[in-house]
Amino acid sequence: MSGYLTVTQPSEVAMYADTFAELADTAVYGAQARALIAAAVDALR
Repeated sequence: MSGYLTVTQPSEVAMYADTFAELADTAVYGAQARALIAAAVDALR
C-alpha cells in the first residue's frame, strides 16, 4: 500500500476491496483491542 495511488482497473479495485475485507475480518475493537495491546506491551517489557 502507498500514500498515493491511482487505481482504475476493475481487477485492481477488487484486489483492494478483498484486502480491506480481510483486514476488517481480523480487526478487534474495545476491550479485545485493549487486551491485545496490553499483551504486546507486556511482551516488550
